[in-house]
Amino acid sequence: MRWPWSTAPSPRLEDAQADVLMQELLSRDGTRITAAARSVARLFTASSLEALAAHVELIEQRCRGIALGGMLISNQSHLKAALQRLRYWQAHTGCLCALNPGYPFFDPRRLLEQGQMQLLSMEPAEDGWGDCHTVACTQCGQHWQAIDREYHYPWWEWKAL
Repeated sequence: MRWPWSTAPSPRLEDAQADVLMQELLSRDGTRITAAARSVARLFTASSLEALAAHVELIEQRCRGIALGGMLISNQSHLKAALQRLRYWQAHTGCLCALNPGYPFFDPRRLLEQGQMQLLSMEPAEDGWGDCHTVACTQCGQHWQAIDREYHYPWWEWKAL
């Protein structure tokens, strides 16, 4: 007989980054899950995405019902974005930049630093609130406007051009 709280051991992954993220996602600790989900939601490393995507169902199953908290925005949004990213990768649907509009925490400045985007121009947003970064994806060439927004926390509005 298995106790209801016992689970099979977490799978170990050969990709070191993916293994650390996997252990955090399966930890059943809301704080650790949220931190790992934020990382996965912004992950671009192909080998890590491939390794994690193979276990997306297990990750979703083990995270189900765990209170992740959050004040102004539910931390579930980070887990939802992470799971969506893994499924998108698994389906080979297209370039990961297509997910930018669905996750308001993609900071174009970080994507520029990582080499995922190329800055085409930067100017004040039309409504006078925040900066508007016009960028191009370095993987597929798609042009985007990423507008710096703020309401109790910084976020970015992404629009395809």
